[in-house]
Parts: sequence; C-alpha cells; structure tokens
Amino acid sequence: MLDVGNSAPSSAVEHSDILDDHSEIEQDVSFRPHHLRPQGKHTDSSSSLSSYSSDSGDDDDQISAPIGQPSVGLHLPATKSRSRTRDQRPGGGTLLRPAVPWEALEHSGPGIYDEKFIDSLIELIELMPKYGIKCFIDPHQDCWSRFSGGSGAPGWTFEAAGLDITKFKTTGAAYVHNTNQYPGDSPPMVWPTNYTKLAASTMFTLFWAGDTFAPNKKYQGESIQQFLQNRYLECYQHLARRVSHLDAVVGFEVMNEPHPGYIGLKDLKRYDFNTNLFFGDFPSALEGFALGDGMTLPIEVWVKSWPYPTRKERTRILNAEKDSAWLDGECLWKQHGVWSVNPKTGAPQLDKPDYFTKDPITGEKIDFGRFYLDFINKYSRAIQNVSPKQFVFVGPIPNEPAPVWRPGDHEENIVYAPHWYDLHSIFNKSFDGRVTHDVQGLSKGQNVISATYFGMRGAKKNYRGQLSNVLKLGLQNVGVKPCLIGECGIPMDINQRKAFMSGDYGYHSKFLDAVLSAMESNLLSFTIWNYNTTNDNTYGDHWNGEDFSIFSLDSPKSSPRNSRAGSPDPSKLSLRQQAPNFAKEVMRRAAAQSAASVDTPTTESPDATDAESYGLADNEGSDTTKDETQSDINEAETAMEDNSPFDRSYFSFDQEESYDGPDHEEHIGGRALDAIVRPYAAKVAGEPISSEFDFTTLRYTFQFSNYSEAQVPVLHATAPEQQQNQGRTTSSLDPNKLDDSKSDSVEASTSNTETSPVWFGHPAEGTVMTFETEFYIPSYHYDDTDLEILVSDGDWRYVKERQTLYYRHHNMQPGAVHSVRIQPINTPTAEANSASKGLANANIVVEGLEIQAGSKERLIGAFPEDESSHTWCSIM
Repeated sequence: MLDVGNSAPSSAVEHSDILDDHSEIEQDVSFRPHHLRPQGKHTDSSSSLSSYSSDSGDDDDQISAPIGQPSVGLHLPATKSRSRTRDQRPGGGTLLRPAVPWEALEHSGPGIYDEKFIDSLIELIELMPKYGIKCFIDPHQDCWSRFSGGSGAPGWTFEAAGLDITKFKTTGAAYVHNTNQYPGDSPPMVWPTNYTKLAASTMFTLFWAGDTFAPNKKYQGESIQQFLQNRYLECYQHLARRVSHLDAVVGFEVMNEPHPGYIGLKDLKRYDFNTNLFFGDFPSALEGFALGDGMTLPIEVWVKSWPYPTRKERTRILNAEKDSAWLDGECLWKQHGVWSVNPKTGAPQLDKPDYFTKDPITGEKIDFGRFYLDFINKYSRAIQNVSPKQFVFVGPIPNEPAPVWRPGDHEENIVYAPHWYDLHSIFNKSFDGRVTHDVQGLSKGQNVISATYFGMRGAKKNYRGQLSNVLKLGLQNVGVKPCLIGECGIPMDINQRKAFMSGDYGYHSKFLDAVLSAMESNLLSFTIWNYNTTNDNTYGDHWNGEDFSIFSLDSPKSSPRNSRAGSPDPSKLSLRQQAPNFAKEVMRRAAAQSAASVDTPTTESPDATDAESYGLADNEGSDTTKDETQSDINEAETAMEDNSPFDRSYFSFDQEESYDGPDHEEHIGGRALDAIVRPYAAKVAGEPISSEFDFTTLRYTFQFSNYSEAQVPVLHATAPEQQQNQGRTTSSLDPNKLDDSKSDSVEASTSNTETSPVWFGHPAEGTVMTFETEFYIPSYHYDDTDLEILVSDGDWRYVKERQTLYYRHHNMQPGAVHSVRIQPINTPTAEANSASKGLANANIVVEGLEIQAGSKERLIGAFPEDESSHTWCSIM
C-alpha cells in the first residue's frame, strides 16, 4: 500500500526543506524552513493569464517540480489529459510512503532476501520521477506481524523468541482475523487489541530491551535483542543499498508506530482503560503469561458501548485445551522470575510486579524512549552509511509522546513524523459531523463533557487542537527538526457503508476536510493513508477489515456537487458515465472478451462490430481508432489474467474522453476527492503564516512573511535595468556553479539573462531580487469556473495547464506580510465584492482569453475590508 502525500505550507521548523532536490546545497547551510528555491522559467501558453509583463525571448524550459508538495488528487499512471500533456504537470510533486514490511524482504529466513521483490519495488520507484513523485520507505508493522494480528515481521522471528505461532488461537496469545471460527468466540477482531496480548507484547519487549529483561534468552549465539535488531538493521540497510541510486527515494522510516510491549507497564494485573483499547477477549498481562504457559482461565469479553467506547459484557473460558504458546513448553517470563503458579491456589501470581518499570540490575526507572532512541541511532547510521543523504523519519504511536532527544543522539537528517487519526470515529466507523470527541484528552483523564465537540466547526476545532499538541509536544521532545504527519486519513466504510450503494460521499468529504483543514491551520505537511490499487467495496484494503484507500476499483458515482450543467448527450455517454463501478465493469467486459476468444479462436483482431458488442466501440464523433480500441481490450485482458482480488493491478483508460475537472479520467475511482484535492503553496518565498481552504465555497487564502532575520537561500540577482528589459526576473540556477558567482556575476548581468547565483541575506539597496511563490490551483475544482485572484502586493501569473499560480511579491522589507486569495468569481461573496467595487472595466482579449482587470495598487499585510487596492483578475 502507498500513502498519498499532501502538504500544506510548513511551519517554522518543517517541511519544504526536507525534500529538496538540491540536497548537496542544503548540507552547506543550516536546516531552515522554506529557503526560496531556484526557479525555472515559465512556458508561455495560451492558457497562461498573468499580471506579469510578457517576455518576447526564449522561454521553453520546464519548471523543476517542487519536491514534497503534492499535486493533490491522484494522478494515475498512463492516462491522457485532453488539455494537459505529460510535460505540463502542475508545479507540485507528490510524496508517497511505500509500505515495505520486514516479511516482504526477508520471509525465507535470516539473511535470505527476496531480491525479486526488491527488483519490483525498484521498478515501481523508477516510474516516480515521470510523475513528479518522491517517496520514503515505510518499514510497516502493526502488532509486530500478520501472525500476531497485524503485519510486519517474518514468522521466523517468533521461532527465534521461542513462540509457537500455531498455538496463538487457543492460548489467546493473538487474535488473528481469520481464526474467529468457534461458537462463543469474542466479537470480530479489532487489530490494535493485539498490542496487549502475549505474542506482540513479548516480541516488542525482546526487540527493544531483550538484553535488559530477558538476558537468558539466546538464539544462534546472540542475545535475542541483538539477533532481532541486527537482522532488521541488515535487512533495511540492504534495501537502502539497493535503492541508493534512485533519486525518488528521499529517506527511510525507522519503524511504523513502534510499540513498547511490556516496557514501562506499571500494572501487570490490569491495563489502563484510558490508554488501551478494551475490546473482545482482554486478558491482563499476567493472565496472558498464564494462558501462554498452558493454564485455563476465565477471561473478560468487552463490547462497544456508550458513553464509554466499550464495556465488559461477560467472561469466557480460554485455553481449555491447555496448550502452550512456547516451543519448549514454559513461559519465558516465568523463566525470568516475573511470575509463578501459587502452589496453594493453583492461580498465577506476580513475583516481580514492577519488573518492566525498572532495570532488574540497577533498579533505575525504565523509560521506553531510552531503548527506542538507542535503536534510532543504530538504524540512522546503518541507512546513512550506505546512502548518506537519506532522511530518517521517526514517529511514536499515535497519541503517545515522542522520545526525548539527549545530547549525543543522532541528529543528522532526522525528520519527526508522527501519525494522527480521529481514533473514536475510526473505532466506531461512523461520522455525521454532529459530534466528535478528543480522544487525546480522554486518554489523559479529561472528562467526556469537555472532550466533546459539536458540529463541523467543533470538529475542526477539536482536530486543530489535537494536532497542535502533537506538533508542540513532539518538537519539545525531539528538538527543532522538520515535521511531517506520516499518516492521517479516514475509513471509507463509515456509516454502515451507505455511500457504497448511494454514491454519496458527502460525509466522507466533510470528515476528511476537517482533518486536512486542521493540518493546514497548523501548517503541517502530511501523507494520507492510503492509496491501494486493489481496494474494492467488498474487501476494502484487503487487510484486517480496513478500508482507507482514496481509490477503489468500485468507482463511486459522481456526487451531486460534482455534476455539470453541460453533461454529454445520454446517447453518447462514455463507459465511465455508463457504469457506476467503472473499473470493475471494464474488467468484466474484458473477461467476457477473453472467454469469447477462447470459444472462437482467431488470429485476427476483432472488427468494429465485435468491439461494439462488448460496449467498447467508439461513440459517435469520437476520434478513437479501431487499433486504439483493441489496445484497450488487450490491456484490460492483461489485467484479468489473475482473478484473485489480491492480484489485480491497475490499468489505464487512455481513450476515455472527459473534462479536465472532477470527471477527468485521472480521477476515476477516487473517493472524497473534493476534500483531498486542495490548493496549496508548493514553494514559499518566506515564512508561512496561515493557510485555509473552504471546500464548500472553493475559497483559498494564504499568508506569509519575509524572513525577519537574514537568511542564506540561493537566489538569482538581476540588475534593475535588466528587469526593465526582461519584464520579469525569474531565471534558472545551476547549483554546481556557486564558486563562480563572484567572478562571473558582473559580466553576466550585462551580457546574459542567466546571471550566476549569489549567497545573500536581504538584498542590498538598489538590487532587485526575484522572490516568487508557487501555488497549486487544481483543475479538479477550478477547470470550469472564472477565478478572482487577489494579492496584497506584487504581480502574479496563472498557468492553467500547469495548474499553477506564480506570485512575486515586491515588498522586500524583513517581516513584511504578503497575502494571496483565490475564489470562483461566481460565488455570492465574490459577486457582492465585485458589485460593491463597481468594477466596470472593459473585457480585454489576451491570447484568445478574456481578462477583466481592476486596479493594481499594492498593500502590505492582510486583506482589509476595502480591497479595492488589490490586484484583480477574472479568469474566463
């Protein structure tokens, strides 16, 4: 699975720097946010509207895609755009997070790597530059392994620890999705509950701190901790070596949502209800030890409830078979004296109740962060020893604090990457916008009333506050480091899956918009979990009952909000418009075609009549040829070679004619895209202050300021007289020629428009600098509408086919504030503002398009009530 990257402008300690193409430059300067990047030239275009002066010189270079800021709204590979060609992608790039579980790399045994899998991963990553994508590798795990109710580690790691995976069901050591099969079993498995069970808790404890808590456990001549850690480090170092030549790979995550296991657990007889999910069979740590040791015990069963998320419903007997979860028949923790069987009562008893809260030898208080940080140091060095420029992404469990960085801990290229979800809505799989809860606050003892928020405004306030805490408390622990929310998203199967039948994803859009708005208000970058090419309405993501993918093979119908007045004639509907589940429909028809070819073997291509019989013939007026239609059929047949839903791969529909907006073929299969596809600042020439997108009115506002202190970005200087001749000051920059700047700059300024770069803080008096900020303006929302673009000062240029707005501010004073606002011209607010200003300018035809220009004065700061001094332009 892949996380789809999305970004709002970053805060003072994060984001755009972490994914810069010119990392060799960054090594020479302090790691600061939003250094202005070298800008390429703009391509003049008939769909380019501008308040810049036009150039008459050559201007055909491509803009280098800004890294780390996505073209939100998924661009599926190998599709055509009616008005955008391949080399005209929008200014933003996409950050993906490929999940690469340990088991996928080393499933056959220690040190035996699946090179064919790595080859396929490399093949995928090699496609990314074509689409402006960067990625960081996610060593994904949940509950340690699929054998213990999640995903991640290979099965042989349990054998190394002495655990028998065939006995996890009867002993309650793990509750795996496909083992709920006996009458009386607890409710269907919710995978996070496995974190408190014997198998996962033991493996995490041994991995992080086996030398401390299980010093007697050895495997193949090594302590269990060193064996497990060394195999993990060597495995991902091997992968880092294999992908080190790939420019698209910017880093490696340490481990997805690392869990402490038993480390720091204060009460082995009872878990904390505020910090653990009580659901289904819920043994305490001591009961888990005893069950795994072959004892039969009555265990509590918890079910969903209100106002608390769960309540105890009953007890049931576990391990009536008296099986042992240990290969040698005895519990490892009994061997280390943690517990024993009371000789009088025959019940399990604790002998060392504080065993996991202090060092067994020194008595020093135990902190999980100490073990986690030690491993972060090892992992960072292992990765950067073979690929020095890689960033290392570090994150804790959601709603848990980050480890506290100490002097001497690894600092080089560390990125703080926590995850965040609305855990209450995820657990209940429901959202209607009326009530949300602050799970973060509840876990810290806040009462239910004060942790309850009402309405969509309350939901945004709730999420905004939680993310603010994640950011502030996290950076307080890890120090001033770049920050990126490594996972966020919503379950698509909320509200009893009603949207799957109706095609109305309105609640999903509101839910996701509240999440992403909270990200933007905190100036956080993020990646969305997830994009899954095999997702469907029956099996979801094909993983433990989850359904988070923003793409599904069961493509939803267009929502009423996305309907267009100019819909095609019903007699000429495309396949996309005929079939609510478009992707599956094409696969079904392709299967029929394949079956027909078996019944009637032929070496000739089917004629137009054959194609028409499968619903794939050209519509009247289409320019699709017979060969192209047959290509579609052949491609679909290829996709149907494997009928298992786990083996499906996405294929393209190059001939599908559609609008550039919501119905464009690149959006086929997308869910809640009206919330996901958002304008954002892809490059910021200063410090972001605020970012806000209202997806109901499509109004986007952004504010940023000049740096208040001298900075050292690489910029291009142009003499004032050159600017007058050229009309604008942007030019390309070769970072490899920094040493030549002093000797060549004077000559270049008089004889060449491509002057050499210089290092500077703020420009000297009389020097004109090319400060430029870029915004992604998605055609998904704005393809078929007029735009009102306002800026506080300076000039702008809108290149529609790149979905990019280029803005140059003029006020260079330190700390000066700049504002940009866009919205459809036909919104009530825009119409009222326009009427109040009495704009009656004549329409001006420019390159076949109309511009309605207003006043062009400049104003520093935020938008005032009287906005008549702003630059106005209506995009027709």
